[in-house]
Amino acid sequence: MKRHIVFWLSFALAVSLLFGCMGPIAPSPEPPAPGEPDSIDYSLVGTANYVPLQPEEDPYPLFVGARWIYRNAAVYWNPQISLSGLLESEVVAIVQGRGEQCYVLQTHYSNGPDELLYIHRTGREVMVRGSRWVAAPGAQPSFSLNPGLAFLKLPLQEDQTWEEPFRGGSVNARVFHREIVAIESGKVLTLLGDHPAIFSGAWRVHYDLFGSGPRLFGGPQQFLWFAPGIGVVKHVLNSVNYELAEFRKRNEVASLEEQDAETVAQIPSGGLVLVQLRGPSPDAEGPVWRMEESLEGNGVIELIDRDFYYDLDTASDAGTVVYRFRALAPGEVKLRFGGLNDLEYTVRVL
Repeated sequence: MKRHIVFWLSFALAVSLLFGCMGPIAPSPEPPAPGEPDSIDYSLVGTANYVPLQPEEDPYPLFVGARWIYRNAAVYWNPQISLSGLLESEVVAIVQGRGEQCYVLQTHYSNGPDELLYIHRTGREVMVRGSRWVAAPGAQPSFSLNPGLAFLKLPLQEDQTWEEPFRGGSVNARVFHREIVAIESGKVLTLLGDHPAIFSGAWRVHYDLFGSGPRLFGGPQQFLWFAPGIGVVKHVLNSVNYELAEFRKRNEVASLEEQDAETVAQIPSGGLVLVQLRGPSPDAEGPVWRMEESLEGNGVIELIDRDFYYDLDTASDAGTVVYRFRALAPGEVKLRFGGLNDLEYTVRVL
């Protein structure tokens, strides 16, 4: 009996010493209390956009305000198949998409619905992350390559090939060679003047597209020509031949974001000033971005419009509001915004 008592006393002493060495046992952590919704964080996280190549070698420059207009060159030799008319592609904003910054490319056909394409661009690739229709709800999304949209692996090299999957299909691409491209109409415009209609050293890229529906892409084989520093200058798809009619140069557009406040933006007369501000939809409850004063009658700059572009993959109303201004005449003006913050920009028109 004594041996049993001594044994249990020794065991209890050993256990108490062991727990003394371990320290006190912490209570189980309580589940975190629900916090504020993620929609209050409008930051653009993830891989930064646009790691540029050498400027003269960049075949597809993307920036907010970039815009390309294409005409169907078939009108010059067979008007009966030129029904597709004009096509316009414009980079309208930077938003959040699948953990990355995405350029919103708005495409518009003269005989079809508008579409928003969400493009992620780095120094190594250009890929589509998703799309949304602006019009024609319920229509089938189309990832057809058009002159404003490119699937690229960078830098381009002769005989380079790649294959990329994306939602709804895949694309096989092959780089052919560099060559001279002449615009049949003999005329290419920019925002502030004409541009030569002959492009030397344009990359010719051949695409084969595969999808889940016979009309998903509009055609399985397409050719695009990329002029360095400009973008796509020609696009051939099943006898439809789009050629560049107008584009914007970087120095014709001043694109400002929230971190650019307190800086002076310089822009030539006739150019565009774009202010991008991250936040909730203008229709949301609570504080939203607003312009503090009217520019009416100032004579230096005028407000063209204001649009809001939603993030690609958020359940909230987060996105980017874009104010577009046109530079009218030399001078200087202040742009002030409030609501979520107090911001001021100085725009100097040259």
